[in-house]
Order: sequence, then structure tokens, then C-alpha cells
Amino acid sequence: MLFRFDEIREATGGTFLNPPRGEGVDSITTDSRLAAPNSLFLAIAGEQFDGHDFLDAALKQGARLLCVERSRLSKLPPGAPAIVVDSTIRAYQNLARFHRLRFPVKAIALTGSSGKTSVKEMLRAIFNRAYGAEHVLATEGNTNNQIGVPQNLLRLTGQHKICILECGTNHHGEIEPLSETIRPDAALIVSIGRCHLEYLGSLEGVAAEKSTIFRHLSPEGVAVIPLQAPGFDIMKQAAGNHTVLCYGKGENSVMEAVYRGGNITGSSFELIDRRTGESVVVNWGLSGKHQAANAAGAAAVATAFGIPMREIAEGLAGCVLPGMRMKITRHGDAQWINDAYNANPDSMHATLEWLGEFADPAKLLLVLGDMREVGETSGDVHREVLEQALRTFPGARIAAVGPEMTRAAEELNEPRIQTFPDSTTAAERVRQMVRPGDLVFLKASRGTRLERIEP
Repeated sequence: MLFRFDEIREATGGTFLNPPRGEGVDSITTDSRLAAPNSLFLAIAGEQFDGHDFLDAALKQGARLLCVERSRLSKLPPGAPAIVVDSTIRAYQNLARFHRLRFPVKAIALTGSSGKTSVKEMLRAIFNRAYGAEHVLATEGNTNNQIGVPQNLLRLTGQHKICILECGTNHHGEIEPLSETIRPDAALIVSIGRCHLEYLGSLEGVAAEKSTIFRHLSPEGVAVIPLQAPGFDIMKQAAGNHTVLCYGKGENSVMEAVYRGGNITGSSFELIDRRTGESVVVNWGLSGKHQAANAAGAAAVATAFGIPMREIAEGLAGCVLPGMRMKITRHGDAQWINDAYNANPDSMHATLEWLGEFADPAKLLLVLGDMREVGETSGDVHREVLEQALRTFPGARIAAVGPEMTRAAEELNEPRIQTFPDSTTAAERVRQMVRPGDLVFLKASRGTRLERIEP
């Protein structure tokens, strides 16, 4: 049994209506299609669907109890057993926190404008090496929002020793409730960049929102902050009286990664603990200065849990990123790199810099798509990306995909750039542009759907 009915009432602060029969529920779902016998169905009102419209469907699937919002009680089927709350999303988070606190598991929460998933996978690799994979729970896929975080926490069992959870946001006030849900023992901010500016306003606004991840750190919890990030003072102040570990280059750094170079298949860097002077060389399948910097953040967190540098290096060496994040494939006589899962100005610049280490401009086809949620700076940041590409890769061919990239390309009036309104229009033409021996690089925000272009 996952939750007794008295635990559900205690965790959510809700009120029973038509009290359910039995002792409790075995599972929780927010999808009526997945409601099972003896389950709790949480009716969540989203942007496109309202779960309260599917209460009957959940009951037919066998749901034992419905969690509904007080403002939508009129949609409750007559006589249906329900727990009534002010917010079903909040109830979901409260249930997840209740479940998390059942176990002596340590929790790591991380957020950032870019690099969250990379660092999460680095931490997973480190702790898999140190504790064993069966004892590590980490965010699956892109489930890092108000619903995804509790979804992941509810997977906790007694065998887990640590959980590693991403926290995502694009609006003010979304990180803090996730921190409250997780109750982390360490919280890491990976980066502060020009992402979600449409809603967060400025880099300072981004830093302030991300910093709320520190509000619910455990009393002995550790705040980990990138030393060179914009809004550093905001982040450090938000950490309050907690121990602060800074990573990056500088005299206040506890962990630094010195990049030694790499290519399409991997790289090496020296990881240095500035507190002890201990260093290890990491050879791994990732590449780029930005990934080495991310590794320093992951290493700083790991040392807070007593993981030795040697084990950190061994863990990082085995790190693999999920699909559409530097996914390398071969189609015919050309090599393709699909890094089109997400993008913002900073990640665009970092990956172009990385490509500049080894790519032959004469054999390079750059497919660069729109970046979403960059606010009023959209015109400037898209133009800056194209200017960097033109400057770094003289002779390379460039496909600009999406209305924002197209607009920026037209302003530059550069014949090397071909424009396409969307990925569907671009797909066939871009494939025709590929020549034997080419390296094709895809990068854009997820909504641009550049994966449609890859054969």
C-alpha cells in the first residue's frame, strides 16, 4: 500500500467527501487512462486539459479515490469518493514530500538555465559508481516541473540511498515549491543564462528565481553555486547561513575543471579540489569547456557527500547523456550531431565554441533553429549566434530554421545562410545540402523540432 487514507488527509490537508471504502491506495496517477484498481486519481487543471473532465473515466478504470479542487466540485460525479483540496498540484507535491520523508534518503536538487540534465547525468554516474545503481534515483526524462518532480519522488523505495532531482521553471514562483517538496540536502545552481527572459525579465530575475531552490535546504544542507555566473551575489545571499561551495575559476572556488581539449568523441580535463590541492584527470565521452565546467559543479556536490576524487573521476568517465543531447549518428557518408533537445543563447555559444575546436569549416553544415522564451532580446541573441557561426566557421554552410533565425539571417544578408520558416520545410532541402564527409550539427529549442530534419 502506498498511502493509507489517513495519511492522504494528513499530507494534503484535504477533506473527505463520500469517504472511500478500504484502507488506502496502491498508486497515484494524474492520467485517467492510467488509473488502476485501488488508485488515487489527481484531477489537475492544465493549460490544455482539465483532469476534472475525466473523473468518470478514472472511476471506470478502477480509481478508489479522486482528488479534486474545491472550486471544481460541481464536476464530481454524485456519490464519488473524493479528497477535496484547494490545489491538486499542491496536494500532489505534499504527498510526494510526505513519501520522501519516510526514508532516510539524501536528496540533491539542481536547477539552471542550461546544463541541468547534463549535470544530473554526471551526478547519477558518480553516485552509481559510489553507491551502486540500484541505490540511486534520478529524474527520468524531462520530468522536472510541478508535476514531474513529485512523480519522480513517488518512485522512492527503501533501497534508495540518494535521489537526484532536476527542478525546471519558466515563471516566477515555480522553483520554491519544488524545493519544499524535495527538502534537499544539497542544492546546485548549474547556470544563469538568457533563458525564460520573457517571464523572468532579466538575468537578475533568473538568478533570484533559481535561488529559491535554497529555501528548503536541510539545516546542514549545502548550497553549490557557479562562481562566474551572473547574479552570483544574489545566489550567495539566498543561501543564507548554509555552507556555500563555489565552483569554477577563482580564489574562492572549491572545485575547478581545467579543460585539456577534445574532439567529437570525447575530451579530457583536470579536476582540481582547491581546498586540498588534490587533482585527477578525467577522460570521458563528452567534450567542450562547458561540460568540463558542469563536471566541476557535479564534483563539488559529490565531495559534500564524502565521495573521494578518484571515485568522482571514475564515475564521470562513464557518464552518457540521453537522446538529442549530443547524439552522434552516421547517415550515409555524413556524420550528424543532434543537440536539438534544448537551446538558449549561452548553450548555443558554448556548443559553437566546442565545434570550433575540431570541425573543418569546409565540411560543416550548421542547422541552427529558433531559441524560445528569450523575451525582448530575441532579435539580438539570434543575430549574435549567427554572427558567431559566420566568424568561427568561414566557409561553412548554415541553415537558419524558424521565424526568429530567419529574421536575424535576413538582417545579416549573408549568402552563406539559407533560411527556412520551419523544420518541416527545411527537412528535404537540408538533406540535399549534405555532402560526403560532412559533419551536420543540429541545435535549437525543443519546440523548433529539428529532429524532423535528421534522416
